[in-house]
Amino acid sequence: MSRFILDTNMLLGFVREAPWAIKIRADYRLGDSETMVFTSVICRGEILALAEKFGWGKERRRSLDDVLEMIPTLGINQPAILDAYARIDAWTHGKPVASPRSVLPPKPAVSMKQNDMWLAATTHASDATLLSTDTDFEHLAGIWLDSSM
Repeated sequence: MSRFILDTNMLLGFVREAPWAIKIRADYRLGDSETMVFTSVICRGEILALAEKFGWGKERRRSLDDVLEMIPTLGINQPAILDAYARIDAWTHGKPVASPRSVLPPKPAVSMKQNDMWLAATTHASDATLLSTDTDFEHLAGIWLDSSM
């Protein structure tokens, strides 16, 4: 069974029914019964904030509600996620913490936004693949998480 976590930009693509998002849905079989798809409470908050900032009307808000209703949201108040967050945060700051496959931390340290760190921790702890169009997770790929895009 495949497990995927969707980043905020993926949710936005689905709301807008962007051609690239439709292709990703098909390529990764996101609607199949053998595929589990989630998002993080962090991404849910981000996309709700974007809706406010962009001044989305009723129709776009309805599309957003439809997308969010179909995708379960994972909280972050779980011991495995909190532990992953702490270790990923320290590791990206160049601290020698226990990492998957005993990979040494990056030198120089890599700055990450807090929301991205939470998403990476949720993905890692969920043993899922991150679907994102961002490059913000590249230094974690193959170490802390699997990511596609």
